[in-house]
Amino acid sequence: MTGADHEWSLCNPGPDTLRVWLEPWCEEFEVPARSAITLKAPSGAERHEMGEIEWGPDNLVIWAAGPTVAVFIDDVLQESGSAIIPIPDGLTKNLLNVIFADQPAARLGGRSSHAVAPAPWWRRVKGLLGR
Repeated sequence: MTGADHEWSLCNPGPDTLRVWLEPWCEEFEVPARSAITLKAPSGAERHEMGEIEWGPDNLVIWAAGPTVAVFIDDVLQESGSAIIPIPDGLTKNLLNVIFADQPAARLGGRSSHAVAPAPWWRRVKGLLGR
């Protein structure tokens, strides 16, 4: 990686297609067996790392750290909002978990990060705002 080229790549050795979810844009990409996915942040990005990665039996979730991220599969640019829509200030993984905790079906994969029934989302947001 050079100063002008901030990228991160992952190869899928197969035998099945790998689903990669890119957050916080809520985008899904299918990486065929024996293919590679590359995520590129803009050259002026202050943060060079890709962010936190979660994995499941059939998918990866990448929480991007850069303001925008272009996605390539086998060096072919994929159509994506992540390449043109910057992450809004203050939008974090923790905030998304607060918003979607009561609606696991609304999250990618329908997973909930809470083992017990959480408080309603509006109550959690009010608590975070100190109201």
